[in-house]
Amino acid sequence: MLGIERWVQFAFIGGALLLFWLLNHIIFGGWDTLADYADLRSDPSETLSTGAAAVLAVVTAIVLYRHPKTSRFANQVASELSKVTWPTRQETWAQTIVVVIVSVIAAVILGFFDAGWSTLTDLIYKV
Repeated sequence: MLGIERWVQFAFIGGALLLFWLLNHIIFGGWDTLADYADLRSDPSETLSTGAAAVLAVVTAIVLYRHPKTSRFANQVASELSKVTWPTRQETWAQTIVVVIVSVIAAVILGFFDAGWSTLTDLIYKV
């Protein structure tokens, strides 16, 4: 089993990847918006924008990982999550079936109410 610190490292790496993806899309979207206002005719360099997004994401992840408050918070979250008793696959499946059945029953009841109110309003307004 991996230690808590390893899970925190994985979380920061995942966050960096997500931030990279987000920044890459923001740079391309921002360039299109800027190009509309500044009357720019050229497209952004894909290599340059991807590199800038990667550098920003890595630097942000490293700074946050080394920040004492952020690191302590992440370790506390991982520690608390390690104490959680997660449901088994069979329990999850059974609870999912219950939710689906209750949703279908609620939909049928609401359908009957809707049909009843529709019939009642048609009689009142003689449509």
